[in-house]
Amino acid sequence: MHRSRGISEVVSSVTMLAITITVLGGVGLISLGSLRSANAVLLAGSQDAANGAGVLMTVVGTQSNSSGTYVWLFNYGWESARLTSVYINGGLVSDWTSTCATLQPKAMCDVNLGPDAQGSVTIDFGDRTVSLSV
Repeated sequence: MHRSRGISEVVSSVTMLAITITVLGGVGLISLGSLRSANAVLLAGSQDAANGAGVLMTVVGTQSNSSGTYVWLFNYGWESARLTSVYINGGLVSDWTSTCATLQPKAMCDVNLGPDAQGSVTIDFGDRTVSLSV
């Protein structure tokens, strides 16, 4: 009688362990499904925001020398961007030059701000801006 009682305790422990693993596995699968759907919602939202932008700029580098202060820009978006104005420390700069009047998608160009450019720079591309300090 003593031996059969020990076996029944082992069987019940193993059964409880199997039930616990099954329940936790089910909860884990439900959690993964929830995470996947949340990820899909976030991804769709960020893609919608990026699609609305179309013009995505980044500053590749800057350099100052005797001929001017240069800012290299890269358009990693999918719409072209026309350079419209340049501001240094809040004031409109009229003598800036650029290697491109319109920055095409997946292209890079430079903007020469002039030899004495220092401070906070804002470069406008229509309703998009790039801000940096030189």
